[in-house]
Amino acid sequence: MNKKALSLAVVGSACALLLTSCAVVPPTSGDNPNDPWETFNRQTHAFNMAMDEYILHPVAVSYAENVPQPVQDGVSNFFGNLGEPGNMVNNFLQGKFKDGFVSIGRFLVNTTVGIGGIFDVASHMNMERAPEDFGQTLGKWGVPSGPYVVWPFFGPNSVRDTADIPAAWAMNPLTYVYLNNEDLWPMGVTLGALDVVDTRASLLATDSMLQTAIDPYIAVREAYLQYRENLVWDGNPPLELLVDEFEDDFEDDYQE
Repeated sequence: MNKKALSLAVVGSACALLLTSCAVVPPTSGDNPNDPWETFNRQTHAFNMAMDEYILHPVAVSYAENVPQPVQDGVSNFFGNLGEPGNMVNNFLQGKFKDGFVSIGRFLVNTTVGIGGIFDVASHMNMERAPEDFGQTLGKWGVPSGPYVVWPFFGPNSVRDTADIPAAWAMNPLTYVYLNNEDLWPMGVTLGALDVVDTRASLLATDSMLQTAIDPYIAVREAYLQYRENLVWDGNPPLELLVDEFEDDFEDDYQE
């Protein structure tokens, strides 16, 4: 890391810590049964947002505006391809054997014909992605979501979904390449940073939604929890779950 980048990181971290100390925590913090750690979560959310504002967002905007779209597509395809072994394992663990075989087929085709996954040849062969992660697998096995939690740098999560952080690392093929060759660690850090920037660039369109939210923290929390629940049930949650959510919403509205 050169001196300019190091200085930017230090300034960004200092600003993040300053804004974290100023995070607004409402008096009802922790009352929501899904978010008993709200005070901690809001502080961490403020830290993450500050880091995003001063470092990640400007880099992502520059990346989106200056890197040709075909190159961006190739980067996204590359990192998506690295996730296929994890998709395979989680599909198999959930009993989705057809999707599991498609995932490993996609990995083999795109890694070879697609030149390391830069080109998504498999999709042109009608082998569509079937993304699944370990948090979804645990949900399929009946493990409850647990409290909502916001981790520094990793962002929104639940106790259950946090298990996917080490699981995804363990199922990434490059993990074992780096572990077996310390000389490649700098490349691993560079690729990790590129993955983060590419992901953030893909989310730039959602910025306006947060900017118009009355409470961005709650907006992110509710969107995350609903999105993850939808993924666990493949868009078809059981009727009893919908009834429970309706009753909870009705009770909240009635009390207000």
